[in-house]
Amino acid sequence: MKNIVLAAEKKQALPAVRLIGRFFLTFLLSAGRIFGSYTPFGLAFVAASGSKLPGLCSLLGAAAGAFLFLPFQAALRYVAAAILVYAVSLAFFDTKLYAKPLFCPLVAAFWMLAVEAAALLGQADSTQITACLCAAVCVAVTTYYFHFLTDENRGTPAWQIGLLFMLTALAVAAAPLTLGGAFSVGRAMAAVLTLFAASLCPPAIGAAAGVCVGLSMDLVQSGSPLFFAVTYGLGGLLANLCRNKSRIWCAVVFLLPGVLLSFLFLSRDQIPLICEMALAAVLYSVIPAKLFKGKRGTNAKESVPHAQPPLQQQLEQSAQAFRELYDSFHNGTVPDAPENPSVLFDRTAEKICRNCVLCATCWQKNYSETYTAFNDATPQLLQRGRALPGDFPLYFSSRCVHLTDFLTALNIELQAYLLRRQYSTRLRQVRQEAEDQYAQLSDLLSSTARGQTAPAFSPGELMVYQLGTALYPKAGEHICGDQISCFEVGSSLYLLLSDGMGSGEAAHREAAMTTRLLERFLKAGIDPAPALKTLNSALALRSEENGGFTTIDLLCVRRENGSGALYKYGAAPSYLKKGTMVTRMTAGSLPAGLQEGRDPPDATRLLLSGGCFFIMISDGVADAENDEWLQDLLTGWDGTDPQILCSLILSEARTRRQLSDDCAALVLFLPKSEQNGKIKV
Repeated sequence: MKNIVLAAEKKQALPAVRLIGRFFLTFLLSAGRIFGSYTPFGLAFVAASGSKLPGLCSLLGAAAGAFLFLPFQAALRYVAAAILVYAVSLAFFDTKLYAKPLFCPLVAAFWMLAVEAAALLGQADSTQITACLCAAVCVAVTTYYFHFLTDENRGTPAWQIGLLFMLTALAVAAAPLTLGGAFSVGRAMAAVLTLFAASLCPPAIGAAAGVCVGLSMDLVQSGSPLFFAVTYGLGGLLANLCRNKSRIWCAVVFLLPGVLLSFLFLSRDQIPLICEMALAAVLYSVIPAKLFKGKRGTNAKESVPHAQPPLQQQLEQSAQAFRELYDSFHNGTVPDAPENPSVLFDRTAEKICRNCVLCATCWQKNYSETYTAFNDATPQLLQRGRALPGDFPLYFSSRCVHLTDFLTALNIELQAYLLRRQYSTRLRQVRQEAEDQYAQLSDLLSSTARGQTAPAFSPGELMVYQLGTALYPKAGEHICGDQISCFEVGSSLYLLLSDGMGSGEAAHREAAMTTRLLERFLKAGIDPAPALKTLNSALALRSEENGGFTTIDLLCVRRENGSGALYKYGAAPSYLKKGTMVTRMTAGSLPAGLQEGRDPPDATRLLLSGGCFFIMISDGVADAENDEWLQDLLTGWDGTDPQILCSLILSEARTRRQLSDDCAALVLFLPKSEQNGKIKV
């Protein structure tokens, strides 16, 4: 019990400890100056702390550190910018704008520029302006990465970068602290930090981290420009390349660039600099090996993540899970029996017959005759939705002394019964649609998994083809409600024709949406059947609100062997012409949005060969009851240009039907010789 109390007290004390930690951390960061007079890291931490108590504690720490570490004028500007940043956070913390990742960084950079610009106004040269702009950029970038230093992001790459920025900022703050007037504690911290980054990151990132840490030291150190950026960058790169060797070897190669460059480019203070890097190398060498578990070469096996199953296996397992979930709806369950219509007469009798003087006569002496009368009247009641005296036999209606009241009460119960039945029917439909979604999702995943192993074919193995297309809007309209799409997915060719209900803009919009969605499904590697079923279910939901539907005519041809499948949702007939023989292909499915979602689309298998034509049309051209002229036209056609045939079909349709509906035609021709080449639309 005592341990539980102590744990609870510790949990309650944790927020207070964190607030105190924010105060002291901002206090220390306020000592970090770049370009001599700018303090970006403390201001960035105030901006990243947000509003309310965390931001207030950071603001107080920044104020305390400013007046202790900075000159008075610089401290006033620094504190003024921090107050303005905190005020903006307090005003906008509950808005969507504040949640934007770049809001706080830009606010912090803006107020720093605004405050410093007031001090530099009229007396700044180009060097000072450039330094001020660089400091503002440093504030924005640091604020952005300080935001990731939270428990939720712990261990992520963004959190690691934020930690690198924080430790670098602390090294900058400690850089002025020297021993013996030359040995810098901050630079020694920066060197250790560079070795850490080199051991944990890939080569390019390790070198970049060394350059960034070194550059921060250059901004503090007056002397040779970019000396520390080059030294730490080269040392970090060499240490990173040798990270599979011992840690002592990494420390030695990190030390070499510093020793060489210091004697080449520095006229003084070589010995303190070498001592700083040597101390960093020693500290790195004695760090416990468990801190590098999974990062060094000796423990590389431990850092290898668990092998992930291939994508195909993941998709198949997901598909199986959704299929089992769908099957669970039907295993061990018995659908509820529909409500018996006899409940109408039972409830009506409870209200009317219970207190009737003839109750015993009707419900005891003549019980069979009474129920027979009710059973005979039930079909008429349910069909009409209302009870009339003539629905009942004469032996019942002539005996009933409360017939009017009986019919009134029966009609009330009948209306309630019909509403309940309608509700139950709709509820079953909605549940079935929801259950079907799991089955369709399983089909989609299975289809995608099969697509992962689809064989590849070289261009020389594929059949060439030519296409012809034509669209005419209905007379008086400026836009066609039919849509055509032709595209390839791997070795498969897809021809798609969609006819939206009606004509004009609304029909065009529905057909275009259907074509676009189905094309995306197919290009994603999903088989036509599950793609069509899924699209049909989605259009069924849309049709409940908009009352529209769309026909779909889809041909899939495998170009390596000419085998094909034709899918139809309420589409007009299609025609296959081989020589002088014309075959008409129809289907019985309703348009997409009206077809039952559980039923697969009608599919016709066919084999295309060189010299044959395949023709798709919309119902504005012809339908199954009036297409003799089209079959005669195709039988007599002996040309080889599919575009001419397409134009001829539409021209004849215009003559016969006077464009009473939108017209569309799509013609596929497979040349006998590959010399004709391939033409895409």
